[in-house]
Amino acid sequence: MEKIEEFKDYSASEVLYMLKDLPDACCVFRIMTDPFGTVHDMQFIFVNEKYASLVGKPTAELMGATYYTTVANRDEDWIRLSYQAAVMRQSVINRTFNTQFNKWFEFWAVPVYKKGFCAFIIHDVTAEKRKEENQEIVSNSNNLILDCAKVLSTSDFKRGIKATLKALGTKIKADRVYIVESKGGDLGDIYEWTDKKSGTGLPNRKDFERFDFFTMWDKQLLENRVVIVEDTKEIIKKNKEVYEDVLQGTISRYIITAIQDKGETIGYLVADNFSLYLDINLAEVFETVAIFISEELRNYILGQEMQYMSSHDAMTNLRNRNAFTATLNMIEGMKIPVGVCFADINGLKAINDEQGHDAGDEHIREAGAIIESVFKKKYSYRIGGDEFVAIVPQVEKEYFEELVAKLRKKCKKVSMAIGATWQENAENMEEMINTADKLMYNDKAEFYSANNDRRH
Repeated sequence: MEKIEEFKDYSASEVLYMLKDLPDACCVFRIMTDPFGTVHDMQFIFVNEKYASLVGKPTAELMGATYYTTVANRDEDWIRLSYQAAVMRQSVINRTFNTQFNKWFEFWAVPVYKKGFCAFIIHDVTAEKRKEENQEIVSNSNNLILDCAKVLSTSDFKRGIKATLKALGTKIKADRVYIVESKGGDLGDIYEWTDKKSGTGLPNRKDFERFDFFTMWDKQLLENRVVIVEDTKEIIKKNKEVYEDVLQGTISRYIITAIQDKGETIGYLVADNFSLYLDINLAEVFETVAIFISEELRNYILGQEMQYMSSHDAMTNLRNRNAFTATLNMIEGMKIPVGVCFADINGLKAINDEQGHDAGDEHIREAGAIIESVFKKKYSYRIGGDEFVAIVPQVEKEYFEELVAKLRKKCKKVSMAIGATWQENAENMEEMINTADKLMYNDKAEFYSANNDRRH
């Protein structure tokens, strides 16, 4: 390669002076300008072995040669920066990512010797940059976790869950983030946030009812709290039907974590089609947020159970006297037709005395099941030991009478005394209750009279 003749005019001592205290990979240039003063190339005055290795050329080939004729993987910014350093005598620091080496480099363009000369010092800052990125990732992850914890603790459960799922989904650019409750392995409630644009056509509750996602997820999780499936095509090997019928064309990747309470899985936190380029630790965020969700979900479930217990009978699962009273207070005075039916088990005392209370309890459960099958569970109440009531609002007289007749036909296995009444509106519910109660006792009296038995 032809060398520029001016290179021979510099002594070794002058070159060494220019290189004083220059660390790492380094080189010294004399800039080359056109008549208008624009830098169009640079001549190597000195290169060290580290720089020569970096550009893949021997030092002998580089010395005295020009930048454009020798360096293939060059950084075009160097021409601009060399002008600042060599002509304007300004030091410049820049940091860039080199895709060829998959490394971060920080280079300094500094003025040396005299006007027209500059040195470039190249320092590998990959480890430092990654440390900074890791710190940023940790900070961003912690901030997201804190945001989720705040909305979960300051809002009611459903509002807090919705806000949490939205925060997660927005941050990770997912199509959907959702929670699926597991009630003893059975599908419970589903809470979800979906992206308005891309969150359509995704698997729904019917898909979860058709396929056993819980077992598939449990196998994926095994002893891990979090699993990231980066390509759902891998599901084909284990569950081809789920992939072809549900996932294919809709979900390309997902992350899942178990929501646990005292070692029992009570749900799953899942995100579909999240971005691959995130500035958070996705697995750590999901695992931690799942812990917060588990506490809120456990409390919510406990509250629901307590509410259910306060309004339902434990033996029959029908609504209890508290719910009965609340219903009366709610519909009292409404301008709607309503039917009231009282039912009382005949001969329960004799069953308890002769067959034992277990047999009596089973008789009560059977009676409750019969009433529920006729009037529906939401209208049926057990208000005492052997007493049941059905309050059916917004029902026409003819249809209500058909229901009562149906109840009488079903009372073959479990004999019950029945009394029923209907009104065009729900005014004076207490009077209706008393009327139905009296009719029931009249029916009971006929039963015992027909069976020559005075016992109740």
